[in-house]
Amino acid sequence: MLGRFTPLAMLSLLTAVGLALTAIAVSLATEQPTLGMALSAQRGARDALIEVVRPSQRSGAPDRLVSVGDGRGSIVELHAGDLVAEPDTLETYAAMEAFFARQTEIFSILQQPRVHIQTQDGDGKVSQTEMSLSPHRPLHDLPTIFWGQIFVGFSSFLIGAWVWCLRREDIVTKLFALTGVSIMASAYSAAIYSTRELAIDGGLFRVLSAINHAGALAFGVLMIALLLSYPRQLVTPRWLALPVILFGAWWLADTMWLFSGPQTGIHLPVVVAMAAIIVCTVLQFVKTKGNPQERAVLRWFNLGVLTGAGGFVATIIAPNLFGLPAPLAQGYAFLFFLLIYAGLALGVARYRLFDLDRWAFRILFYLLGAALLVGLDALLIYAVALDRTPAFGLALLAVGVLYLPCRDMLAHRFSGRRPHDRMEQFQAIVEVALAPSAAEQEARWKRLLASSFHPLQMTQGESRIKRPRLQSDGLRLEIPSVGTLPSWMLDHADNGRKLFSTRDTKLALELCTMLTHSMDSRRSFDAGVTEERSRIARDMHDNIGVQLLGALHSREADRKDGLIRDALADLRDIINNASSPRLEPAEIFADLRIEISEHLEIAGIELDWVAEVEDGLPLPAPAIHALRSIVREASGNAIKHAGATRLTIDIRHGRTGLILVITDDGKGFDPTAVTSGNGLTNMRTRMSGFDGSISIDDAKPGTRITARFPPVEA
Repeated sequence: MLGRFTPLAMLSLLTAVGLALTAIAVSLATEQPTLGMALSAQRGARDALIEVVRPSQRSGAPDRLVSVGDGRGSIVELHAGDLVAEPDTLETYAAMEAFFARQTEIFSILQQPRVHIQTQDGDGKVSQTEMSLSPHRPLHDLPTIFWGQIFVGFSSFLIGAWVWCLRREDIVTKLFALTGVSIMASAYSAAIYSTRELAIDGGLFRVLSAINHAGALAFGVLMIALLLSYPRQLVTPRWLALPVILFGAWWLADTMWLFSGPQTGIHLPVVVAMAAIIVCTVLQFVKTKGNPQERAVLRWFNLGVLTGAGGFVATIIAPNLFGLPAPLAQGYAFLFFLLIYAGLALGVARYRLFDLDRWAFRILFYLLGAALLVGLDALLIYAVALDRTPAFGLALLAVGVLYLPCRDMLAHRFSGRRPHDRMEQFQAIVEVALAPSAAEQEARWKRLLASSFHPLQMTQGESRIKRPRLQSDGLRLEIPSVGTLPSWMLDHADNGRKLFSTRDTKLALELCTMLTHSMDSRRSFDAGVTEERSRIARDMHDNIGVQLLGALHSREADRKDGLIRDALADLRDIINNASSPRLEPAEIFADLRIEISEHLEIAGIELDWVAEVEDGLPLPAPAIHALRSIVREASGNAIKHAGATRLTIDIRHGRTGLILVITDDGKGFDPTAVTSGNGLTNMRTRMSGFDGSISIDDAKPGTRITARFPPVEA
């Protein structure tokens, strides 16, 4: 049933339960009659009277409250012992029984509509006053120590519930959540009876005292069970029942007053439980040797437990056990328990205690804000007597102005590291990708990883993983190889102060992805540069070379100048690659025929030119360059190498594509026995660039070159 609830929904439900229990505790504290006086026990004498400090009394010795009576003969003489905050400080159960009986007797008098009180001023003058009691104690009359205990109890309950909601199936989180319940039970019950004005019903007092003792012993038992299970499982689960049975029987005997007194019934078992906690801590410390993660968990968690519980035992329990006065009021000593949960919070932020992550703090902060809003609203309504609408408005304003900035500040504190600047990351990635050498690229990548995660140690990895991943429960973050860069293993985040988390793996994945894209972009750019250089080299070899060769063999100055001008024009076209993407084939073929015929005529070679062109089918620029280059290269070879007397160029251009056939009647060659030079290689490279094909064969006699261009849509 509970498994259907999300962590946030479950925590919201438990927060409502906690608020309901808080309301019950406050109601029990306020549903008591009040004299409207501030009472305190006079120091210095065992049977001293109770001092009365009225709000209007600013100087002089305070009055003393001598007795209270109902006006019908029932009078109770009062003494300082009636204001004892904690009855288990008495030496025997008989004294406790007499104390509860006096509380019942005084409370029955205070239940009357009108009460007679007898006071004595500083001069010893005794006066008697009849007064009407208020049936309810106002909220503003509850002392600070009451709210302090309520705060400790509610905070402990809420944090314990928060931990359990996030990992409900884990026995460790269940035990920790129950410790919060035990602290709430102990603190709330003590808050009610320890801050009473004069007396509450003795039966209620005894029940609240038993609940207080049960909460104290339950906390000890649960901490023992927790330390027997976490971070190492020291015993099997069935042995966890042993401290429950032992201390449960001890509490039952104390509740039935079977011991000689509360020193043996409650103080001794609390000290024994604290000693057992220390022993379990030592055992865990021994068992976790060689495991820095478990040692880190144990260090932070036990620092909070030993400081919090140890402080309470040292200031309250131990003095009472040895009959010494407590140096601190029990209500304030409950604040020690918050150290336990402060240790947990620091441990979660730094070492992920119970495998919680930062997102869990967001849930807790939102719930704290809601609880704060409800609490302020109730305080303004019942304590300040504001109407509901303005009270809610003021509470909402206070939460918005005060709590939300504090929440953001705490969130940043718990997150540990400042948010990463995306622009800085991108600039660093670009610097890695554009490094001038492989060694410099590797050094820059290593520096970027070090500045992003601050590992205690970095070593090159050998794993072939594709994505960043956590190892050893967060002790190590493994970074995959990127391109030619090696993989890295990062050990101990933030110089050993934290574990790596899923947040770190996401950041590492972002860095690797950005670097991959940047390096791919650089490779594409470099490939483009190389291809462009190759194109320029091919065009210069095929086009410019042939034209300059023709100019070299020309005997007429005008023709030579014209060929050189044409070569310069082609050179500009080659460099700028400025040819139109679609040109008319007939014009291209005519210009090419004139150019080639002039070259061949100079060399004494006849030209047969055949061109069949279908109208409306232009040629793209790459095909034009390839066509020109092949024709020029073939004519140049015929002039320089073939010893030919006739060259035939046959061009057929239609919807099925363009076919170029060039033959000469020269000496020919064996294609399998001749090493291809730049010219033949350039021909093949150009044709393969746009899915064309070319073949060079021995025509016997002469050479035949056949080039096939793919069809082009009109």
